[in-house]
Order: sequence, then C-alpha cells, then structure tokens
Amino acid sequence: MPLENLEKELQEIAEAIMSVTGLDVTILDGSLKRIAGTGKYYEKIGKYAAKNSVFEKCIKTGKQYVITEPRTCKECINCSGKQNCREEAEVCYPIESDDGIVGVIGMIAFSPEQKEAFIKNRLNYMNFVSRMSKLIASSIKEKILHQELQYKSIELKTIIDSVDEGIIAIDDNRKILCINNWTCRMLDINAEDVVGEDIDEILPGNGITKVLNTNNEIKDQEEIINANGKSHRFLLSAKPIIFKHKAAGVVASLKDFNKLRRSIFKISENLETFTFDKILGSSPAFTMVKEQARQIASQDITVLLLGESGTGKELFARAIHHESLRRHEIFLPINCGAIPDSLIESELFGYEKGTFTGANPKGKVGKFESANGGTVFLDEIGDLPLHMQVKILRVLQEKEIYRVGGVSPIKVDVRIIAATNKDLQAMVQRGEFREDLFYRLNVVPIKIPPLREHPEDILELAEVFFRRYAKIYHKNLKGISKEAKKILSSYTYPGNVRELENLIEYGIIFEKSEFLEGKTLLKKIGVGNTPDTAETGGLKEMVARYEKQIIQDLMRHYGETTEAKQKIAKKLNISTATLYRKLKELDLTNQ
Repeated sequence: MPLENLEKELQEIAEAIMSVTGLDVTILDGSLKRIAGTGKYYEKIGKYAAKNSVFEKCIKTGKQYVITEPRTCKECINCSGKQNCREEAEVCYPIESDDGIVGVIGMIAFSPEQKEAFIKNRLNYMNFVSRMSKLIASSIKEKILHQELQYKSIELKTIIDSVDEGIIAIDDNRKILCINNWTCRMLDINAEDVVGEDIDEILPGNGITKVLNTNNEIKDQEEIINANGKSHRFLLSAKPIIFKHKAAGVVASLKDFNKLRRSIFKISENLETFTFDKILGSSPAFTMVKEQARQIASQDITVLLLGESGTGKELFARAIHHESLRRHEIFLPINCGAIPDSLIESELFGYEKGTFTGANPKGKVGKFESANGGTVFLDEIGDLPLHMQVKILRVLQEKEIYRVGGVSPIKVDVRIIAATNKDLQAMVQRGEFREDLFYRLNVVPIKIPPLREHPEDILELAEVFFRRYAKIYHKNLKGISKEAKKILSSYTYPGNVRELENLIEYGIIFEKSEFLEGKTLLKKIGVGNTPDTAETGGLKEMVARYEKQIIQDLMRHYGETTEAKQKIAKKLNISTATLYRKLKELDLTNQ
C-alpha cells in the first residue's frame, strides 16, 4: 500500500515524535517522496529527497543509519544535496511491511545543542524511532485490512443485491444486519430505515426469529410476512449462524411464492404456442369468428365462448391468451364440471392451514392465486354450483379471493375466459345460473359454430387429421377415397371437430387398403346412419343399435375419460360397472 494513503496518520506520528524528542522528523515513501514532515521539512511535503542520500540507502538496504558527521561521512559522499545540507546529525530507520521496504523515517538535529542531545541519547532515539517504524507498519496493515474488509463488504452487498430472491441477516439480538434490494423492493421498505432495527418490529410475526430459539434450519417453508400493513407470500429458508455451539444470528432467504408457482405451471404447460393461424377452418363463417376473437384478444376484458362440445373452445381461449398482453404469463384451463362440488372451492381458491382434517398442514394455494397475472379458462362454466358463482363474481368485480378458512382477502389479477355448451340465458330464467354473473361474463360473447354450419371446412380438416395420424401410426396410406370423402361431407358430426378427428384416427388405425375407405369409417359412425340397415333384425338387435347410438352420442358430448364415463352412467341412471359391460357388449371399448 502506498504511504501517501496514510498521509494524515503519518503527519500525526511525525509531530508526536518531534514533541517528544525535540528533533525534526521526515517520513518518505519508497520513491523518496516526502509524505510527512515537521519544522524545516514541513514545507517540503510532496517534494523528493536528494539522490544517493542516506534515506535512499536506507530504503535500498533495509538497514538503519546513524549519521553524526553529515556531508563528510562515507554515507553522504555521493549525496546530490550535500552542498545545501544543514543537518548536524540524523537517524534513518526503514519502514517495512509485508511487501518489503516501503519507506523511511528520519529524525534530524539542526543545531549543535540538538546534536549533543542526539549523541547522548541516540540509543533511546533509535529504540523510539524503531517503535515508530513498527507503528507505521502496523497502521499500513490495519489500513490494508480495513480496505479489504470494505471491499469484501461492497462485494458481498453487490452479490446479495444481484440475487433474484430476498436475503435478510439478523444477529442474536434480532437486529437486522443486512437486507438486500430485492427484499426492500418486495416489502416496500428502505434498507437505511431498517438496518440495526429489531426485525420483529419491522416484520411482525415473521418465522426467521424462531430459528434463534430452536437452532433448527427452515427449508422452503410457505410464509406470510406482513410489512407496512400488507401481506406478502414467500417460500422461506433460514439457517442459524452457529458460534461456540450457539446461534449467533440467522441468514434467511425469501423466494416469491407466486412467481415460483407460475413458473411450475408454465413448465408443465404445452410449450407449443397456439395462435389463431393454427385453428383450422377457412370457410367465411368460421373465418369471421376467428377475426372477431382476434380483435378482442389484446383487450383485457372477459370473454364468453359459446358453442357445442368439440367445436374448439379451448383452442380459441389459448389463441386469445397468446395474442393478449398476458402472453408471457400462464394459461390455466379449469374444467368446472370435472371437479366435485365438495372440493371445487378449495381447488379454485385454496385453503389456510388447519382448515379441516386431512388438509395439507401448510395450507394450499388455489388455482386463481397460481395463475395470478395470467389467464384462467373456465370451461363448462354452466356446471359451476350456485355458491361458487358468487365467488367467481367477486373475482370479476373486486379482483380478490378468500381462501377457505381465510379472513383476509388476497388480490388476484387474472383475465377470465369462460366457455359453455349450455344456454346460460335459459339457465338464468330457471334459476340455475346467477343473472349478475351471466351479465359480467357476457360482455363479449363469441359463438363458435358447429361443424355442420361450416361443412366446407370438413374435408380441409380431414386432410390435416389424415396426415397427422398417418404419421403417428406409421401408416403408408395414399389418401382419402372419394367414397370416404362423400361420407365425411354428408355426416352431421354431433361431436363436431373432435368427432371428426376421432373418426379419422379410427379409420387410419383399422384401414387395411391403400386408401382410407368409406366402409371403414361407417364402422365407427355406426349402422344407425345407414338407412338400408336401420330397421333390420329383431327387437333385440334394434334395441342394441339404439343403445349403442345413445352411448356414442353421450361419449361424443362428455368425452372418453374415466370421469366422463362416470357422468354418462349417472345420466343413464345405471352403475359405472353396467356402463363398462355395455361398452364391451356393444363393441365400444375402443371408443
């Protein structure tokens, strides 16, 4: 370290030596520059000593020198400044640090009286100046250590401020030692106001101080922290600082809980973005609906998608989300008809810890909280129970939810896209759907036409599905036969595009010819659609065909999942086991 960085301290040392000894003092660095001085040397601070002087020899050799005959002694014979030298005696002592000789300290007598005292007490002077040299060396080390600590402090602060999560450190008296910018930004506090303060006063009810009492580490624990009258949800990790087998403090990290949940959902989502261009269908009627949906996509308003099952309502919802301002947040589809009534509130809004027996002891975040900032797609909203309709209305009006068992509202910012295949207006008249919720949802209704209303798209869709499933099942088919195209174009498709896709997939799986033939498709569609066989056979055969057609229609409507089959069984007023037996008897197990 250059001595000039200690200029103030060295000047104080020089003046202290002079006051004790009565001799003038000068301190030079390794380049012979005077850093400090008293008396005649005070005016020379900042200037350089003469070349080949005793000072230079002291720096080069690291030896101490006592000069009683300046100008004539062998040490001064080559000094460039001896002609102007007025010194009577002097002692030079090197200043040594870890880096070697960094300077020299000199004590000089300018009068015969000072010289006489100097000669008489030179051993004491030598001992004194030696101690002063060591003091300067110690000051250098202290300064270096201070600078290193200062640098490390800045380095550490820079590191923790660059971390994309919160960091708080406290001592064993609960005083905040350090808090990074991320934490201050999230909690809307200033580091200058809280460092040195009791953390329990700044963040009441926090779980960080519990570590001081237990010495037990906390790992990714859901934590609600209150600051400035607002609640913030984090994942808390905290580790005690152990010194002499006792907690001397705690270092805690905070992760944005909602951001982590959104990230998890985004990772689990289908990464392929879905745009309006990927929605198949180029007929005028269908194109007009796509343009209508595209027009309102960028406007952050509620949308109600109306249409029969299988018309592609979720595809429209995904395309609207992709072209909205929320495209970089998550798209969360929720099938309102697939969640049991007893669970739907806790699934959508979550619950607080200890709310009911068997619940997660840490509580649970609901789907609306998880989708905060993104889009929630409420499919089959007509199946939503009345008591839940009130809560969805609150989300739309107040932008807030209550967890089950919770007493404080939680703000959520989501765009709702709802969809139904039911006549909501008729349900309102029957008292099955809330009128106020209907009007909140019905701001921008978009009716997606069934496939029978834009039949010119059937063959275009069929060709796309044909290529897709031929590749998936490695079938080297040359194309769709004319007879098959005729059948495809004339069929009414109760299950709409979904049924057309399933029909093509079925045909490709079971086709044995070079082309997809009509007779293969008819096996899937069923004999009930061919007039010449509709009334053949006895009563048992006719009943079987009728049962088969009913079950097929219901499966097109509800789908083919286990939950869908449970709904179908309930609709038919039969047990699920009976339905599965019927599926096997009617050769519908591949449905």
